[in-house]
Amino acid sequence: MSENKTRTRKFNGSTYAPVTIKGVNLAGKTFLITGTTSGIGIETARSLAFNGAHVVMLNRNVAESEKLKKKIVEEMYDAEIDIIECDLNSLASVKRAADVFIEKHWPIHCLISNAGVFGTASKTTLDGLESHFGINHLAHFLLIQELLPIIRNSTPSRIILVSSSVHASCGVTPEMSIDQKIKVLCPESPLDASWFRLYSRSKMCNMLIAFKLHRDEYINGISTYSVHPGNGVRTSIFRDSWLVSFASILSTPFTKNISQGASTTVYCAGHPEVANVSGKYWESNWDDEKNLYKEVARDEELQDALWKHSESILMKYLDDRKNSCLFEC
Repeated sequence: MSENKTRTRKFNGSTYAPVTIKGVNLAGKTFLITGTTSGIGIETARSLAFNGAHVVMLNRNVAESEKLKKKIVEEMYDAEIDIIECDLNSLASVKRAADVFIEKHWPIHCLISNAGVFGTASKTTLDGLESHFGINHLAHFLLIQELLPIIRNSTPSRIILVSSSVHASCGVTPEMSIDQKIKVLCPESPLDASWFRLYSRSKMCNMLIAFKLHRDEYINGISTYSVHPGNGVRTSIFRDSWLVSFASILSTPFTKNISQGASTTVYCAGHPEVANVSGKYWESNWDDEKNLYKEVARDEELQDALWKHSESILMKYLDDRKNSCLFEC
């Protein structure tokens, strides 16, 4: 793994996404991104496509996806963009989307788990899971598991999980037992905690999985990044919480716009100088990790336990619904 001292800092929190990969030729590279119909996902897809990447967008709203594709193509006529319907609110939809992608025989040079919910109006997913846990963590975990063989076969490749600095507010302490930590991180009910705490827990899950992937897959040629877009990035993720939306508006002069919010993701996804800087937590185009809750996020026993527990939930889900042909229909 490369160290900071071998690199000079070129970009910061004010840098716009296209600037971070200016001059980088991404032709022949396929980037799979969730959640590109709003917020930083739009700028992530746009910046990568403008540098020649083949961008595959996984979104629930196909109509909005087509609008974005049309807009990008109008700016760059030969942009290579494909759309696959994927509703992260439904594990069945995630599985179908993965199957569709596999049938295309495309490579994956970078998988970007970008989509997420925050204070969502719907407290549970279609599968009855707490929404933050189900969408932000488990749906992306399923997607990664299904597509990991392709990512391995596409090396050198990368996986980016968009996390948040609020992971430190998850409520897990180092003194807890592993079972207690898993119980906190994997809520069984939306009543288990406040929506902010539930969101924080899902972001810690993203981080733990990112670091687990680094431990397991870096040897296979896959680099992994846990990325914080920035505090209060002006996106629509707050749309279901009027209080947070109002606070976001008031803080506009002091927060990042969506291009600045997408810049760290784009940098980690496409720039050659960070290709091997794997297993780090990133903020504002740098990996100094000063805001990382290391005592929990770097707990390898917890990383392994969360991975195993997440697998068991998916297996139970399969077993409970095997007669409904959920994953076959």
